[in-house]
Amino acid sequence: MQKQKDNYFVVTAPGFENICAGELVALGIKPTDTTRGGIEFEGGLKELYSANLWLRSGARILVRLGNVAARDFPTLFQRLSKLPWGRFIKAGTVCEIKATSRASRLIHTGRIAEVCQAAISKSLGDQKGEQGAVQKIFLRMDDNRCQVSIDSSGEHLHRRGYRQAKVAAPLRETLAAGCLLACDYDGSAPLLDVMTGSGTFAIEAALIALHRAPGKERTFAFMDWPKYRPGLWRQLLIEAQRGEKSTLSAPILAVDNNPKAIAAAQKNLERLGLADLIQLSCGDMQQLQPQFPDGLMICNPPYGERLGKNASLKSLYHDLGRVYGTTFPAWRGAVICPESELIKSAAIPFSPLLRFTNGGIQVALLEKS
Repeated sequence: MQKQKDNYFVVTAPGFENICAGELVALGIKPTDTTRGGIEFEGGLKELYSANLWLRSGARILVRLGNVAARDFPTLFQRLSKLPWGRFIKAGTVCEIKATSRASRLIHTGRIAEVCQAAISKSLGDQKGEQGAVQKIFLRMDDNRCQVSIDSSGEHLHRRGYRQAKVAAPLRETLAAGCLLACDYDGSAPLLDVMTGSGTFAIEAALIALHRAPGKERTFAFMDWPKYRPGLWRQLLIEAQRGEKSTLSAPILAVDNNPKAIAAAQKNLERLGLADLIQLSCGDMQQLQPQFPDGLMICNPPYGERLGKNASLKSLYHDLGRVYGTTFPAWRGAVICPESELIKSAAIPFSPLLRFTNGGIQVALLEKS
C-alpha cells in the first residue's frame, strides 16, 4: 500500500529560497515549487521530520491541510469543518490561529479565525486539552479561497536551543547559516568571523563543518500530533548522530573587540560543547593577521541605521576594506550590510550573493570581487 503523502511548505526569509531548496535536495527531498518566501515539497512523516531536523536556512515548515472556496462565513464554517483536523490536532488542543485576507469578500481576519476555531471544535469536539500544547494554524484568504496550513515546527527554526547569551541586534541563526551556505562553506577551509558578537557565524559554521543537525536539541509541534511517531524520530536522531564528526577539518576563528560579546559567545559555545573547537578571542579587527594562506572571512558589521549618521562607521568600513583587501588578499571575503555609501568606504569591489532583510533593514550578502 502506498504511503500517504502530504504537501509541505518551508517558510524562508525572502532571498534564501534557492539556498533552502538546495538543502532539501541534499536531504533527498525534491522541491515541487519555489515561490517568494518559501519552497513546496511532498512527502510523508519521514520527510517532514528530516526537514525540521536538518534545515539550516528554513524558518518553519507547514502542512497544507486544505484549500476551500468561500464567499460568506457560513460556507467557510461548513467547509472548514470537513477538513481532516484530527490528523494533526488532538481534541482540546489550544489553537493559535492567524489569518490574512486579500482580494476576498471575507476581509475581517479576526472573524475568519473565529470561524476556523468553531469549525475545529465541531470537528474534534470541545474538550479540555493538555496544558501547554499550542498548535499554530495559518489561514490565507485569497480571491475567495482559504488556504489552511498547520505548523509542524512550533518555535521558529532559528531557535536551535543554544543561544542562552546574546548581544544587541544578533543575527538570526537561519540567516547566518544561509549566508554561509551561499558562500559554499562546508568546513574544508578556515573560517574567520571578524565581528562575532554572540558567536552566531562561528557556531553555525561549526554545526555545518561537524555535520551536526541544527534541530537535534529542540522539540517540535509535530511531537504533539495524534499520530506522532517517536520511534521514527529517534531513528533519525540516531542516524544524525552517526554522521557527526568530532573534530573540525579546518579551524574556525571568532574575534570581537567587545568583552561582553566574547563572554556571551563563550557561554553559547560551552552550551554546545564547542568551546574547545572554536578559537575565540577579544581584539580589534584592524590588528588581525592571517594564520593560514586562505579561507573565508565573514562579518555582520554595524549599519548605523538605528544610531543615526556616524562618521566613525565610515572609518570602520574603510578599515574593513583594508583588512579584506590588503591584509588578507588571498582570502574570500563576505560581509552583510546595506548596499549604501558605507560599504563604498571599504574602497574595494564587492558583488551581491543574496539580498534580504535583517532586523527590518534591507541588506545584502556581499562577496569581495
